[in-house]
Amino acid sequence: MMESSTVAIVLLFVFTIFSSFGGNKGYTPPVTPTVVTPPSTLSQPQGPIAQGPISPNFLGGGGLTAKKPIEQYILGFRKPDQAVEISNAIVRHSQTYNVNPKLVTALMRRESGFNPRAISSSGAVGLGQLLPSTCKTTGVTNPYDIDDNAKGTVRYVKYLLDKFKNYPDQIRFALAGYLEGPNGVARKNGYSSTTAKYVEDIIKIYQKL
Repeated sequence: MMESSTVAIVLLFVFTIFSSFGGNKGYTPPVTPTVVTPPSTLSQPQGPIAQGPISPNFLGGGGLTAKKPIEQYILGFRKPDQAVEISNAIVRHSQTYNVNPKLVTALMRRESGFNPRAISSSGAVGLGQLLPSTCKTTGVTNPYDIDDNAKGTVRYVKYLLDKFKNYPDQIRFALAGYLEGPNGVARKNGYSSTTAKYVEDIIKIYQKL
């Protein structure tokens, strides 16, 4: 006859075996804190689909009707005689190359504040902040000269507009190319968030004119 202690051990063993057939019923997993992964902070290229295309009114020469509002706007930054000279140069060359003079005006405001003597740390000069390489390709011999710089700036804008003419948002890509370089923008089919802000700054200035 089994001792009472032995019987108790056998019964406990049998009970344990049968109770294991119930799976995980009643099992409560340990509570672990839920970690929410924040959205990526990496800059995404800002392109035409994200922001919507710009009106075709950005294109075209704009005509002499644009001269007065452009001159009035530049007067807020330059003396009257210089404001007249700058606005005349912008409108004249914009008509020659069939570029909207208000777009060129907005770009110059963002680039140099209409300062013909402005020089950047990268060596860009004048109203449109033209680099030496850009001066060479656009035929600018004196980037400090208002008329010469305006001509080069307009010619370069025209080149960029033509380069990106088949893009859904030609204007934004052209302006992005002005800052980042057209080949890099075309290769990436987009541009950085910093450039996107630059582009939108120019568009906002344009809308004031």
